[in-house]
Amino acid sequence: MKTKTLNVSRGLLAAVVIGLAWAFHTGRLIYSGAGFRLAAYDVPVGGPIAQVHPEVLNLQASFSRVADLVKPAVVSISTTHIEQAPQTPQFFFGDPMEQFFQFFGGTPQDQGEPYSRQMPRRQYKMEGMGSGVIIDPDGLVLTNEHVVRDADQIKVLIYDKDGNKKEYPAHVVGKDARTDVAVVRIHAGHKLPFASLGDSDKVKVGDWAIAIGSPFGLSQTLTVGVISAARQDLVIEDREYHNLIQTDAAINRGNSGGPLLNIKGEVVGINTAIYAPTGVFAGIGFAIPINQAKAILTDLVHKGHVTRGWLGVELSREISPAMVKAFGLPDTKGALVNEVMKGSPAEKAGLKRGDIIRSFDGKAIDTSDQLQNLVAQTPPKKSIPVEIIRNRNKMNVTLVIGERPESADTGATETPAPKKEDASAQKEWLGAHVVPLTPDLAENYHQPQDAQGVLVSDVDAASKAEDIGLVPGDIIRAVNQTPTPDVAAFSRVISKVNLSEGVVLDVLREGHPLYLSYTAGQ
Repeated sequence: MKTKTLNVSRGLLAAVVIGLAWAFHTGRLIYSGAGFRLAAYDVPVGGPIAQVHPEVLNLQASFSRVADLVKPAVVSISTTHIEQAPQTPQFFFGDPMEQFFQFFGGTPQDQGEPYSRQMPRRQYKMEGMGSGVIIDPDGLVLTNEHVVRDADQIKVLIYDKDGNKKEYPAHVVGKDARTDVAVVRIHAGHKLPFASLGDSDKVKVGDWAIAIGSPFGLSQTLTVGVISAARQDLVIEDREYHNLIQTDAAINRGNSGGPLLNIKGEVVGINTAIYAPTGVFAGIGFAIPINQAKAILTDLVHKGHVTRGWLGVELSREISPAMVKAFGLPDTKGALVNEVMKGSPAEKAGLKRGDIIRSFDGKAIDTSDQLQNLVAQTPPKKSIPVEIIRNRNKMNVTLVIGERPESADTGATETPAPKKEDASAQKEWLGAHVVPLTPDLAENYHQPQDAQGVLVSDVDAASKAEDIGLVPGDIIRAVNQTPTPDVAAFSRVISKVNLSEGVVLDVLREGHPLYLSYTAGQ
């Protein structure tokens, strides 16, 4: 028994000695002046990796190449606007909102009286942040008009390939609110890296899209997605924008003015807006097609503004099947004149509300957008032949194109509650409650005193009238081109309306004429 126990002990001792020798030999056991200690654990590096197709690796390398190529040309833009404060005594809460305003003119202690009794400081500073892309080695930077709008000071921050940054003062060379495009210039004293402008007309849905900019002030940020749609029309802050590029490449606040790139690194758009119901990117961003910017760059750089042709008409968005029947048209092609402005080239040429423009300068007109683009591209003072349809008859007129004037955005006006009328004078149709038009009602709804028609006093929710687009305060002047000067005339006309064939209403809304059309089942 003792012999067996001794043999086992010798075996264990041999195993320990061999293990210590192996640990010391492989570096697992280290001797120092304080004795032996175990080395830190060495993480294994030979685990399995995925087999990646070479084309995928090439695509990844393409994104890296675009970043290396274009990022040095992408800049951060900061702006400062000095706002005048009202000169009346005010009280202020000491809440977090104060961080959004930086007042000038001294601190409360400098005034020599309690803070709550002071006159407010005379100026305060509002700051903005955006992006831009250098398009010329001499320092021209392309960005959004809204990024530099009302800016008193502009600074451009440039990063080199090593991440070093330098800030330059900048000034606006030219800007155009209609397209939301602006050009600013910096003087660096040396040639700058610049991006190549591509062809946005070649952009297709599904193409790769790469956005670079400064979201939330985080400079040189690159995101990747695809082109989601190529021609989107939007109303942003009461202004219409056409043919915008939609992408799901992440765009957030601060990306405005930065480039949208294709896989070659060419600029195909200028990032301008997002759909953000929560305040942050929700997968829907929009960019101005670069071809729109290229078309006006010469004017912006050399004139500071864009010279456009002007007709002086407002056009309906589309010609519906109901309008085809009401106006006696062969099809839905053309541009329906909704309003002719006084003193405009259109009025001087004899154009009238209800005319349908079928051709312009020998080019067939399919849509109102097409006509607007053609007019904008036509030099002022040029004489243009125009073909129209009026009262079911074709006519030819010649007009001289004017220069588009500066136009300011107009905000919506709050509509007052309708005044109650005699119930016996009311007429209900498709959920629209129609009453005689009186001078008081015209004034309450901001309508002209000389307007003629019947007034919509109320519209039932989820009704056909709501589907048509009627709202309280609308004046219905005609139905299917038959005038409705009073409720009796309105009642006679609507009795003959067949919704399956369609109806067209001539409406005046806050003094602004428009056509509304509706066809049942469409």
